[in-house]
Amino acid sequence: MDAEIVVELLSRIKALERDVAELKQKLSGEGSHMGEYVEDAPNTGIMRSKRLIAPERNTRDTTRYNFGGVVYPKKRLVYAVVKNYVDEHPNITCAELKRVFDKSLQGSLGVVENVELAMRRGDAEYQVRFFTGKDEILHLKDGDMVVCTQWGIMNIPRFLAVAEQLGYQIKSI
Repeated sequence: MDAEIVVELLSRIKALERDVAELKQKLSGEGSHMGEYVEDAPNTGIMRSKRLIAPERNTRDTTRYNFGGVVYPKKRLVYAVVKNYVDEHPNITCAELKRVFDKSLQGSLGVVENVELAMRRGDAEYQVRFFTGKDEILHLKDGDMVVCTQWGIMNIPRFLAVAEQLGYQIKSI
């Protein structure tokens, strides 16, 4: 490569790095530390940001839901709705429950899973990703099921839509 081209490219990179830092500063609302640069390689013009990412903030969605007069966080709401459904349909089978609360509502783990299948994931993961307490396991006509605990702002709307279709009244708080 020609030396002039290298210098031109380095100059463009430097300008882009400044633009990115300014954009991050505007988006984050943080102070001027977002635009601070240090020269990586002296006499080359290559710059890097001292701080590329704004300080981590608590951006976790903490929405609560009122269901049946009780306020729940997302995962407890899902458990309460599924448990209520099972209580209202005492003769439901595992397969039927999985059809009502289809896997696609949650994602890779599904809303409900057979205890035996969930346990195959490994002891630690099983206990973290599913409600596994003695009183939390759902005892159905043909087997035991556990409810997934992994709910966030990306998958809870799908579950809420199905719960509404089933006639459950849930209000976000």
